[in-house]
Amino acid sequence: MYGCPGCGSMMTFDIPEQMLKCGACGRTESIQDADRREARKAGSTFSVDLLTCPTCGAEIRTMNTAQAAFCSYCGSSVLLQRQDSHMEAPETIAPFRVTREECFAKYQGMVRRSLCADHRLKKDVTAESFRGIYVPQYIYSAAVRGDTVLEGTRTRGSDTYYYSTSVSLNHRYDHILHDASREMPDAMSEKIARVDAADFKPFSPAYLSGYYADVPDTNESAYLPYAEAEAVRLGLKDVIDDLRDGNHYSTGEAEKKLVKMAHAECTGRTLIPVWFMSIRSGKRLLYAIQNGVTGEMTADLPMDIPRFGLLALVLAVPLFFLFNTFLTLRPEIVMIAAMLLALCAQLIVNQHRKNIAEKLAAEEARDGRDDLRARLKQRKKMARHAKGSGTGIIDGIGWTATIALAVWGLHMISGLNEPFVFRIVSLVLTAGMGGLVWFGRAEGTKTPPGCWAALTAMTLGTVNLILDPFHSEDLAVYLVAFLCMAAVIWVCVDLLLLHNRDCSNPLPQFETHRGGEHDA
Repeated sequence: MYGCPGCGSMMTFDIPEQMLKCGACGRTESIQDADRREARKAGSTFSVDLLTCPTCGAEIRTMNTAQAAFCSYCGSSVLLQRQDSHMEAPETIAPFRVTREECFAKYQGMVRRSLCADHRLKKDVTAESFRGIYVPQYIYSAAVRGDTVLEGTRTRGSDTYYYSTSVSLNHRYDHILHDASREMPDAMSEKIARVDAADFKPFSPAYLSGYYADVPDTNESAYLPYAEAEAVRLGLKDVIDDLRDGNHYSTGEAEKKLVKMAHAECTGRTLIPVWFMSIRSGKRLLYAIQNGVTGEMTADLPMDIPRFGLLALVLAVPLFFLFNTFLTLRPEIVMIAAMLLALCAQLIVNQHRKNIAEKLAAEEARDGRDDLRARLKQRKKMARHAKGSGTGIIDGIGWTATIALAVWGLHMISGLNEPFVFRIVSLVLTAGMGGLVWFGRAEGTKTPPGCWAALTAMTLGTVNLILDPFHSEDLAVYLVAFLCMAAVIWVCVDLLLLHNRDCSNPLPQFETHRGGEHDA
C-alpha cells in the first residue's frame, strides 16, 4: 500500500497527472519518488489482495482499492472473497492514459451509432460499470522470410486492370502482444492489444494502485501461431506501402503461403491497461473492452429484435415502390425475388454459424482441453488472423455488386414471358439454397428451423413451376411467394438470434476451466 507522506491516507494512480495522488489531501507524488520511499526494488514480488468470485471462480489482484461488490467477468453482484497474496512483477507496464469518463463517452457513441442496439446497453450501463484492469501480455518476436506473388487490381474509368507482383519478405517484429489471461476473451483482446513500445515503463506496483490486475494463466506457446500471423500481416503491409503503385492488393493467398515460413518466440511479459465492462443478457454475457492507452474499443452490440423489425418495416415501403417502378411484378417475379432474399439471408446465417463454431473451438483450445481437433482448429484460426485486415479489396464492394447484379437480373427476366426461364432460375436458386443449408453446417451449431422452412417453400415453388399442377394459376404462385417471404422473415429472426449469440459470451466457470455453456 502506498500511503500519503502528508496525511497517511491511501494514494492511487491518477491518470491525468500520471502520478500517485492522495484522495484525502490531494497531494501528488511521482512513481519514482514513491518507490524510493517504499524501498521498492525492481524485479521483486509484492503483496496484493487476491479477490475471488464465489460464483465463477475468476481471480483478480488489487492494491489500494475498496472491496469489489461485483464480478467483472460473470456480472454477479456478490462481495468478492479477499485474501492476502503475492504477485510476481513483470518487466514492464503501460500505464493508463484514457480516463473512465473518456471510455464511457466513447462507448455511448458506439451504442448511439448502432440504430438497433439492445436498449439495455443505454439504460443499464453507466461509467461505473467500467473497471480498470491491467491485463498480462506475452511479448513475442516473430520473423518471416520468403517470396510470394500478390494479386492486385486498379480501376481506370470503366476498365479494371489486373496485376501480379512478386515480392520478397525479410521482416522481423519484436513487440507483438497477446493477452495471457484466461479470463479475458481472446477474440476481443486481439482487436485492441496493439500498444507502441514507447508507451511502456519499467514496472512499479504504484501503477496498479487503485486498479485491478490479472496474472498470466495460459501457455505462452498457444499464441505462437498468432504472433507468426501478425508478422506476416505487418510484413505484407510494409511491402505494399513500399510499392506505392496505387494498386489494391488481395493478400489472403499470400498470407496462407507465408505463414508457413514465419517463426516466433516468446521474449517476456508485460501488463497493458483496459477498461472492462460486463452485463448479463439472459444466460450470456455482453462485454465492452477499451485499450487504456490507445483508446481503441470493441464491444458486444446485440440487436433489439422488435426495434429491428420496426426499422425493416419502415424500409420495406419505399423498397416496394422502388421495385414496382423498375420491375414488372408478375407472380413469378415476386416468387423469384423472395427466393433471392432467402438465399442472401442463408449466406449470412452460415457466416454467423461459422463464427460461433470458431469461438467454441477457441474456447476449448484456450481452456486446455485434450481435444486435438479443437486445438488444430484454434491454430488454423490464429493463422488466418491477418486475413481481412484491410490490405485487400473491400468486402463491401462484392456485396454491392451482387445486389446490383441480382436487381439487374430480375429486371431482365421480368419482361420475359417464357415459363422455361423461370423454371431454370427457380431450380438453380433452390439447388443453391439446398447446398447452403446442407454444406453450411458448422460443428457445434444447429441449423435454424427457418432455414429448413425457406428450403421447403422454395422446393414447393420449383415443383409448382416445373410440374404446373394448378395449370399456371397465379394464386398458387402467389401462395408460394407468400410462404417464401414468411420463411425469409423466419430466417431473419433466426439470423438476429444468431447475431446476438455470436456477439455474446458464455458465463465463465474458471474454477473448472470451462467456458460455461457450449451449445449453439
